[in-house]
Formats: sequence, structure tokens, C-alpha cells
Amino acid sequence: MYEVACVVDAGAERLKNDDRAVVGGRVIDAGAYSASVQQVLAAVCDGVGGEAFGDEAAQLTASCFSGIPDGPINAGIIMEYIKRADELVQARQKKSLSHSKMASTIAGIYVNGSDFLAFNVGDSRVYRYRPPYIAQLSTDHSLMEELRAIGIEPGPEQEHIITHYIGGKASNPCIVDGRDKAFDCDIFMLCTDGVSDALDEIELESLFSVEEGLEAKCRRIIYAAIAKGSADNLSVVLIRRV
Repeated sequence: MYEVACVVDAGAERLKNDDRAVVGGRVIDAGAYSASVQQVLAAVCDGVGGEAFGDEAAQLTASCFSGIPDGPINAGIIMEYIKRADELVQARQKKSLSHSKMASTIAGIYVNGSDFLAFNVGDSRVYRYRPPYIAQLSTDHSLMEELRAIGIEPGPEQEHIITHYIGGKASNPCIVDGRDKAFDCDIFMLCTDGVSDALDEIELESLFSVEEGLEAKCRRIIYAAIAKGSADNLSVVLIRRV
């Protein structure tokens, strides 16, 4: 059995919310949601870079993933739905010139028993907290990470450029097979960059160490990111085996 909680917040400085979350077959565009389930597919989507119609791209992507049928999910199914979402966003891009730059990230996880399957396109993230440490399971698709991989320190103007996204460059998703690697003590976290840009792993570990319900912990993480100066939309999904 898994407990799952989600909070989607427009943030302190944004009138428009480009974030969406998926929990099972439900799309959350604002507020909180929680449930207890035998298995769960969850994801967060972030309309890229504040471009026009980013919210629409995130909604299309989230809605596509909310349509995955119940039952065992494997990497092939994840790849298929990433392709479907990419095609949906590209089709909408062709609607008009104003839609041409719409795109979205996605980061998600499927958990069932002791198995998990994590995936992402873009710079939204998947973490696993195994007390007392947190580890990033996803790989950021960003110019910053690509430059650092070859020993070049990126400049400030290069920090938020993503290199893969839903809407044209989704062909190389990161997929992590966690078969037999979900333990009773684990909490999985999905978040958009409004959270991960503001809070480092040491700060997240401190927040996770507080004993409280998952929805309260989601809110604590979001409030901490806003307090640290996050000016973006913020989404957090937490999943714990119980």
C-alpha cells in the first residue's frame, strides 16, 4: 500500500500557473490531493520557461499521462505515452504562431510493491528520501548539466535552458528501473524547478526529517522554497510505502 499526497501552488509572484500534477487518473492544476493506493503512477509537468501557452502544454501532457490504463506499467508504456504527449503538444503548436513555442517538462514515477520506475524529460525532478539522506533519481536535461559534464562551468544566462522537452525534443527520456529497490522507509518526491532551484539536498533532508503527514510535508517544502525566494510555480508529489 502507498500513501500519496500532492500540492500544486502558483507561488508568490506568478498570476499564471504553468504547473500540473498527475496522481493516478487525476490531473491537479491547483491545491492539494491525497490518497492511499495499492500502486500509483504520478507525475509533475511544468510549462517550459514561461513561454506563451506553457500552461496548455503542461495540461496536455498531464492529461495524456492520466489516461494510462490501470495495471502493470513498464518502460515501453512510459515511452509510448511520452511520444503521445509530444505529438499532442506538437499538433497544438501548429495551431497558430502564438502556440509555436509551447512545451512542457515531465517527471514521474510508477510504484508497485517493492518496484519503482522513474522517468523524466526536462528539468523537473524525481528524488528518493531514504532516511537520513535524499538522492536525485532523475537526470536534468539542461544545458547547465551538459556543460558541467564536459568540465565547463555555465554562465548565469545558461542556467535555465533545457535541452529535452515535451513538444519537439522528447526523444531521449531518462528512465530508471528500480526493481526491488523501493523500501518501507522510502519517500519518493516529484517536484518542478520552482522547488528544486530554491532548495538544495541538505535543506530537503532537514525538511523530510520532520515527522508529519505527507500533505503537511508537501506544504512545508513549498513554503520553504517560497521563503528562499522562489518566484516560480511550485508542485510537489510525495509517495510513501505504508
